[in-house]
Amino acid sequence: MKEKRLVLILIILAYAFSYLIHLHWIHWASNYPQFFWNSQLMINNPDGYFFGSGAQKLVYGMHSDNPRLLDVLHYGTAVITAYLVKFFHISIDTLMLYLPAIISSIVVIPIILIGKLYKNLVWGFLAALIASIGWSYYNRTLAGYYDTDMFSASLTMFILYFILAAIKEKSLFFSVLAAFTVIIYPWLYEQGLSIVYAMGIIAFLYLLIFHYKDEFTYKFIAVFSFALMDIFWVIKIIGIVALFYLFKYKKFKLKDLQILSGILFIGFFLTGDVLGIILSKVLSYSTSIKKAEGLQFLNVNKTVREAGHIPWYIIFDRISGSTLGFLISVIGYILLVKKYKEFIIALPLWAIGFFAFIGGLRFTVYAVPIAALSGVYFFFYISEKYKNNKKFFYGIPIIGTIFLILPNITHIYGCCENNKFLASIEKIYPLKSYPYLVPTVFNKNEVEVLNKLKQVSNPKDYVITWWDYGYPIWYYANVNTLIDGGKHNEDNFLVSKILTTSNPYLAANLSKLSIKVYIDTNKTVAPQIFVQNNKPIDVAEFLMKVGNENYKAPKLNRDVYLMFPYRMFNIFPTVSVFSNRNLNTGKKYKEHFFYKSRVYKKGPLIYIGSVPIDLQEGVVLIQNGVPIKKIDIVGYGKNGKLIVKRQKIRNNGLNLIILESYKEALLVDDYYYNSTFIQMFVFENYNKKLFKPVILNPFIKIYKIK
Repeated sequence: MKEKRLVLILIILAYAFSYLIHLHWIHWASNYPQFFWNSQLMINNPDGYFFGSGAQKLVYGMHSDNPRLLDVLHYGTAVITAYLVKFFHISIDTLMLYLPAIISSIVVIPIILIGKLYKNLVWGFLAALIASIGWSYYNRTLAGYYDTDMFSASLTMFILYFILAAIKEKSLFFSVLAAFTVIIYPWLYEQGLSIVYAMGIIAFLYLLIFHYKDEFTYKFIAVFSFALMDIFWVIKIIGIVALFYLFKYKKFKLKDLQILSGILFIGFFLTGDVLGIILSKVLSYSTSIKKAEGLQFLNVNKTVREAGHIPWYIIFDRISGSTLGFLISVIGYILLVKKYKEFIIALPLWAIGFFAFIGGLRFTVYAVPIAALSGVYFFFYISEKYKNNKKFFYGIPIIGTIFLILPNITHIYGCCENNKFLASIEKIYPLKSYPYLVPTVFNKNEVEVLNKLKQVSNPKDYVITWWDYGYPIWYYANVNTLIDGGKHNEDNFLVSKILTTSNPYLAANLSKLSIKVYIDTNKTVAPQIFVQNNKPIDVAEFLMKVGNENYKAPKLNRDVYLMFPYRMFNIFPTVSVFSNRNLNTGKKYKEHFFYKSRVYKKGPLIYIGSVPIDLQEGVVLIQNGVPIKKIDIVGYGKNGKLIVKRQKIRNNGLNLIILESYKEALLVDDYYYNSTFIQMFVFENYNKKLFKPVILNPFIKIYKIK
């Protein structure tokens, strides 16, 4: 009883520590009125609005015409949020803000219980402190980062604990708990199936190698294999309960158990498409081309910032807080496996962390908890020789924990930004740090525009814009989009083409055609319109037909809007690469010039960022001088009306656009200058036969296609 009370106290302390630090973002963001909507601080993760929209559908019946939310009960995050709204009468906005901190902090529970399992509660407690605020774990679970990440890493640690407890205690009960957690896991984080598969297979191999004569080995394999099968979850629960009582009350021969476990394992391997799921995950993050029906689209994962290649020391920082901490954790893990061989089951968590070298930043989060356990264990291994001296036995791990946790804390709160000595060692031990602070997805002014759109549109209507803004548009405007944060591969080509083309007829007609096909089929559009009789057509030739003034676009029973956010300038070159290619051959077209930065005057020159420009001569002063073709000065008058002053200097060169009201400027070639986005956002220049302005706001401009 005394130990149980101590375990509970340590869990409460570790949870409170994690939760309070996770709230740091709220304390910072609350100082900025533009981060609030309806008196509530907004969230900082665009993907969260997918689940928020799902909760809106379940609670208020919204989004009934959104094809991407037809199966909303499949997404546990949305369902849990909806039930919490109904039960506690808390707004969805409030829950989205606080749930990440509330739920992600439960990661301390399995870590402390692992310490208890191996009779070292202090080890579990110290590791829980590090893991709960570890660099990558904090980044993806801080308050406002509403997403499945709050479940993904914490639930894998519960699975690891239950497996370790089952093996160490030869417990059928813990085997069933592990199995039930595996059943729940895809409902809360479907993409994590590959990790669970890998953990299960390594657990099987471990048991077969070291405990092949033990009856429990085959009981565990049978129960866990049944949980991993790709069958209806109700059948899995019934089957696991049946196996539990069968194994508990009926005696089996070892050979019979081996046969049964073998049959169930084969069933899991065949129904679960194990190799297919694992390989598809690896390939989706390691290849730049996504082939579909013989066409070669750009793989979106190669352009997402968090999925890009990052330096080795940043990977180590994300996993363990520092390169030194990472090395200590790796050595600690080797020592841990040497003493307790069953910890080899945690190897997939390390592996997915290392996959960050290929797949990018997001994968480091899974390795954080096991790295924390391993790092603290390293110091306990050192202090083992002082077992009879409790001051040293616990003092060394406590000092080691402080060493491991400090870079993670300075990452959150910032420290010593101007310290030259700390700057010189930041690649191995980054105490010098600016606080990790991110803005909300949209600011108040942008949400006001979406709210206006909600008032003038119908829930059946569609908005065409870049996929980054898809989910927030659902949530705040209650309309649909062609691409979004989860549907953004082949159809990125279509939206990119619409935004970058200089042909307004192509922009309007391709928009209508795409929405018509999507409504009729609820499937990815590009392969359907670019493939006929199972063969790819000449895409460039097809687009010429669609862009013809005489092309008859399909009629729709709903409106289609083009949305141009000012913030899209920051990613517009990335947007363009999706359509600046030959889909039939995969060949990239000529690269185009785009540069945007703050503009300021210094002496006789103006500067865009660090680039000097001589306005009198009309020359960009880089290399031997780059000529400027045209200068546009764009701003808003006191009445809010757009004012454009234009001066043509010569027939060739770059175009300079000075955005006075934003104190920024663009240097672009004709490809970008004549694009739909720049013409309709910057200059409000549109074909009146094809488009009608709906909202012309400095932050977001929306046009309806006639």
